[in-house]
Amino acid sequence: SGARAVFEAHGEVLTVPAEKGDVRNLTRSSASAERDPAWSPDGKSIAYLSDASGEYTLQVRDQSGLGDVRTFTLGSPPSFYYSLTWSPDSRKIAYSDKRGQRWYLELATGKSTLVDRDLTQRAARQSWSADSRWLTYTKILPNNLSAVFVYSLETSTATQVTDGMSDARFPSFDRSGKYLFFTASTDL
Repeated sequence: SGARAVFEAHGEVLTVPAEKGDVRNLTRSSASAERDPAWSPDGKSIAYLSDASGEYTLQVRDQSGLGDVRTFTLGSPPSFYYSLTWSPDSRKIAYSDKRGQRWYLELATGKSTLVDRDLTQRAARQSWSADSRWLTYTKILPNNLSAVFVYSLETSTATQVTDGMSDARFPSFDRSGKYLFFTASTDL
């Protein structure tokens, strides 16, 4: 609704009102670090990364800060994770790790699926299609230019959609799912 925003500060996850109200510390965890919070599109949940167990896990909790926290392990061996991105249906979360791997997690099952690897790029953002059936992202090619890829969750396949002759970055689907927008530079 835009009434509150979520932030990370000093290893805590906070929601802050746009106009009136109090700041809410959702984590209150002085012995661990929480980071990279992301609000679900349906407005009900907040996801963030936590090292409370000794290794980073994904935690999802009610946006009010009340109720139980759901904890998900993200990979084996454990890693450092980045770029939490909710799917529009609020059922999946995409993320990447320090090894250049891109994943998505299904919240209902807790299963993480490897989407792609890019050993030269870390912490890169991804974007979901409006129907939550596709992910788009960039990957660096052998010629050191970035290309745009789309990944189908139905077929578990990644497809390069730019020609690799220009440096393409920052892909994003439009709300209808008909168009894919990105920047491209031919003289990088």
